[in-house]
Amino acid sequence: MNFTTQKRVRFHHCDPAGIVFYPQFYVLLHEVQEDFLAHIGYPEHEMIAGGHGVPIADMKTEFLGMCRHGDLLTVTLALTRIGGASLGMHYEIQASAQAGQAQGAIKLRSHGVVVYSDIPHGKPVRIPDGLRQALLPYLQTTPQTP
Repeated sequence: MNFTTQKRVRFHHCDPAGIVFYPQFYVLLHEVQEDFLAHIGYPEHEMIAGGHGVPIADMKTEFLGMCRHGDLLTVTLALTRIGGASLGMHYEIQASAQAGQAQGAIKLRSHGVVVYSDIPHGKPVRIPDGLRQALLPYLQTTPQTP
């Protein structure tokens, strides 16, 4: 199963030409990660308040097309791996169908690894069983191309 949500490209995501400035894609991806964790019952702000977080350890990204101010994007997140303390996350950003147009092309593919860690030391700790169970339905059985 995948987690899918939509994001609107805002003014603050863009460079002066109205095109998403590439670091802002990482802001969008992190928002999707937060949306996903809340969706499965583990809001990131509650994890942090409880002394744990999921900082990024690695990210590989293919930028495949431009996104512009006002575009509606469909962002999909799938888990590629659930380790002892780490999670592999595969993202795709696709232009959404708008005003009767067909679904658009894939604009970005990214594969990241986050590590469940204690705060503030950043030491990896085992993913708790409840969180692990909530994550399992999103684990892909077929590998994604990073």
